[in-house]
Amino acid sequence: MERRKQGKDMLDFKKRQEDDKARRLMEERNRERAEEKAARERVKQQIALDRADRAARYAQSQEEVQAAKQAQLQARQAEQEARKEAVARERSAIARIQFRLPDGSFFTNQFPSESRLREARQFAVQEVGNRYGNFSLATMFPRHEFTGEDLDKTLLELELAPSASIVLLPQSSRAANSVVQGTGGGVWAMLGTILYPLLAVWRFLSGLLFPSPPPPARAAAGSGPGRSQPGTSGGQQNR
Repeated sequence: MERRKQGKDMLDFKKRQEDDKARRLMEERNRERAEEKAARERVKQQIALDRADRAARYAQSQEEVQAAKQAQLQARQAEQEARKEAVARERSAIARIQFRLPDGSFFTNQFPSESRLREARQFAVQEVGNRYGNFSLATMFPRHEFTGEDLDKTLLELELAPSASIVLLPQSSRAANSVVQGTGGGVWAMLGTILYPLLAVWRFLSGLLFPSPPPPARAAAGSGPGRSQPGTSGGQQNR
């Protein structure tokens, strides 16, 4: 009996040892699995951090590239605006005025844009002399007849720079007297102002369609600096 008991105890001891060994093996395996899982999670986290860092650097570089492009575009636009302003200032510094006469002829001259309209009128008086007596100045497009107040304004203020065409409108003594006499004379003066440009256009077209024989040769008057001699688009005509 004693031997059987010892044999049974030995079997129980071995079984406990095997159970303990199996339990230790299972615990070791579970621990290894947990460590492997933790390592994989750390690797995943590191990969995610690396991706986020690369994305941030890429976004920053893209923003820098866009900012550089925007700065270049703004600099180019500023340069173009500066060139436009320089060209506009250069063009507006000179006013090229074409004076159209009642007979269809014309002459041109260049003035500083800061010159007064009075200076342009004095130049026209020197050119035409007493051929048309007293006359006023007007533009046809848009239709505007300059007044005495306009004579003291600059060509730039009157929007006659960089170039413009001015018509000479003769003021006959009859029209001047009728303005002084009463309202009826004012109507005739207004009608004369309206119809006179049409008459000038008709004379100009008639000169193109039915040219007159050339006039006798005359000594050419010397022209001052900055102005051209009188002429017409179809040839100089005589009244």
